[in-house]
Amino acid sequence: MEQKLDLAVLRANMLFRNLTDEEVLSVIDTMSPHTMKYEKRTVVARDGDEFPEIGVILSGSVHLFHIDSNGNSNLMDVLGAGDTLGELSAVGRYRLHVTVTATAQTEILFLSVDRLLRKNVLTAPTQIRFLQNLTLAVAKKGQYLTRKLEDSIRRSTRERLQDYLSAQYHKAGSRTFVIPLNRQDLADFLFVDRSAMSNELCKMRDEGLLKFDKSRFELLVEMPITDDEPDPNDKE
Repeated sequence: MEQKLDLAVLRANMLFRNLTDEEVLSVIDTMSPHTMKYEKRTVVARDGDEFPEIGVILSGSVHLFHIDSNGNSNLMDVLGAGDTLGELSAVGRYRLHVTVTATAQTEILFLSVDRLLRKNVLTAPTQIRFLQNLTLAVAKKGQYLTRKLEDSIRRSTRERLQDYLSAQYHKAGSRTFVIPLNRQDLADFLFVDRSAMSNELCKMRDEGLLKFDKSRFELLVEMPITDDEPDPNDKE
């Protein structure tokens, strides 16, 4: 691949864990790599499309959302630089069940894993380690979707807000942070009514749990609202 890639961004992705710079470039070259650039609000892929390649976001950000039979938009995930999209579709050859839209100027590296998975071309230990990482990445995506399903069917609006804000706290390492979503996007992500969510935020503010100004939040409790659940694979 002639284009120079940001190896720091790639190494932050689970797919390239425990690989040297040279090994990252080597395994990428076996997967017909190519990059695409998207302007803000451009649709990257639509619900129902085939998505035969894994996409690694090099810069920018995307939203993954699903529109149900009633026309309600449900925000499934928010991805940024270093994140991966399309793992389940590329590995399982399933059609997408989400629409992917760029929320900023975005560049994505696309990689075909079909040759490694189905055409018996594994010839190097680096390729085997990549597939091991891919297996963990698919498992992690499955775990994320399972937890999101549990949240959507079992929890109150407040509990969903608490879990989301706690996750942002752990990610930022600070009780003060800026979330990457506006109010409507946050409601769509949590699968709740926007007005009900806004009312609950105001109640939490009035109870002294937090402060907020648009997308900026400050948790006022001494401990995080929800304990962080570490990923066991991050220790390896």
